[in-house]
Amino acid sequence: MNLRDLLKAIPAFDWATIADHPEIQAALDTEVKGLSPNSQTCQAGDLFLGMPGTRVDGGEFWPSAIEAGAIAALVSPEAATKVSATGQCVIPIADMTSACGLVASAFYGQPSEALALIGVTGTNGKTTTTHLIEYLLQVSDRAAALFGTLYARWPGYEQVATHTTPFAIDLQSQLAAARDDGATVGVMEVSSHALDQKRVLGCEFNVAVFTNLTQDHLDYHASFEDYFEAKAKLFASP
Repeated sequence: MNLRDLLKAIPAFDWATIADHPEIQAALDTEVKGLSPNSQTCQAGDLFLGMPGTRVDGGEFWPSAIEAGAIAALVSPEAATKVSATGQCVIPIADMTSACGLVASAFYGQPSEALALIGVTGTNGKTTTTHLIEYLLQVSDRAAALFGTLYARWPGYEQVATHTTPFAIDLQSQLAAARDDGATVGVMEVSSHALDQKRVLGCEFNVAVFTNLTQDHLDYHASFEDYFEAKAKLFASP
């Protein structure tokens, strides 16, 4: 997929911001070989997605990504202007957290559309519930993929998980791999962090499951109400 098509996956993208940048216009039809959120592991042909963090905006490291061979860098407007981008293929994106999920989903061919995707959220019981659903699917002879706190697995594949819900690029890559290996149903633990950080944007859930809500993660969420609102976002997904 080329850069132009990936930018089209961002509905709010302002094409006028790149109209007067010949270096960007020249790159639009270049094939993107991979996606990288890390400038240190970026490879030639990749598209760099600089994600804002709680302490540092990862987009500020775009010069290293370009030097490593990235065909372009999508970064926040602040990161795009912190270092002079004259003559460089640096594209400012107003909402990088939303753009990352949408671009990743497009790059991997909208993998969630090929899976009947079940999302499970709640304070407690997500892991147990997803495993019960996986078991019921297996005894019904359905090729199921599980994405959760312990691992991502489907027939012929298993990998230990590092997050309850992976970040968008890794998540879409896993969904695509499960699809390509023949899975027809996906069962996913969806954390409040993932919902708040829009990691699952680009996923089309067929079913949403809520287990319960108790006091937790208030070191991250501003209040119990904020925690609830984060969980509720799963049920507002298209």
